[in-house]
Amino acid sequence: MIMDIGQIVLVTGASSGIGRATAELFAKRGYVVYGTSRHGQYESVGPDGSAFTLLPMTLQDEASVHSAVQYVLDRHGRIDILVNAAGSGIAGAVEETSADEAREQFDVLFFGIVRVLNYVLPAMRAAGRGLVINVGSVASFFPLPFQGMYSAAKAALFSMTCALRMEMKPFGVRFCQVEPGDTKTNFTARRVLTKKSRNTAYGMSFLRALYEMERSEMAGKDPAHYAEAIVKAAEMKSPPARICPDFEYRALRVISAILPWRVAEKAIIGMYLSKDPPQGWDLEHRIGGQP
Repeated sequence: MIMDIGQIVLVTGASSGIGRATAELFAKRGYVVYGTSRHGQYESVGPDGSAFTLLPMTLQDEASVHSAVQYVLDRHGRIDILVNAAGSGIAGAVEETSADEAREQFDVLFFGIVRVLNYVLPAMRAAGRGLVINVGSVASFFPLPFQGMYSAAKAALFSMTCALRMEMKPFGVRFCQVEPGDTKTNFTARRVLTKKSRNTAYGMSFLRALYEMERSEMAGKDPAHYAEAIVKAAEMKSPPARICPDFEYRALRVISAILPWRVAEKAIIGMYLSKDPPQGWDLEHRIGGQP
């Protein structure tokens, strides 16, 4: 039975972090919201007034993606807004990242989104309308040392977002990428180190970068800050290709676009590779949790 009630929103990665905050905020604003999680059970979750339905979906599993999208389409006949917020992270030197580890990173951050789009976009195209908001990262334009694969996947996502804007404009489907900066979530604890990082040849450089990543994230903004930016983008008539909610990162993007890359590179090195971690901090005592 198809129910025609309000705008229908699907948010991937809605069990925690930015995805969870976004799903709850959409629900609070009166949207009909479905979220996805590897451990979803077709259950209602979230506080009163902000509850949404959490569906099972594993981005690496084609059948799982199809099932979750079809569940929403069977009930409503459409998906008005898709927010791709699911994510994961690996850390390690590019040299010390195997092709399999890189593939796993891209499978969530890029190819997993492609799988979702493969099932959502035909319905949006048939309806003649729809909005896709991809959750990117400032790393897409400000690549970080020892997060090369994460940065590359987010940059690839932005390129695809821009291509989709042109391809699907005749069908009334809009696209936008919202790019958060450091955010205090359990993403930090879930970050995986590449296998060779345990005995890295990069020594203190790797430890400096990893410590600064974790320190900055744990001191970062609440996920609700970026959820507000995502919902605001959804309520724009014509959202831009890229939204960076934080002034400091917007300024860095402008600087990196105008000045030679070596200027931005120098700034990144100063932020991530210039200070040793505090005494006693090592791979066994990470801020985000055990390796």
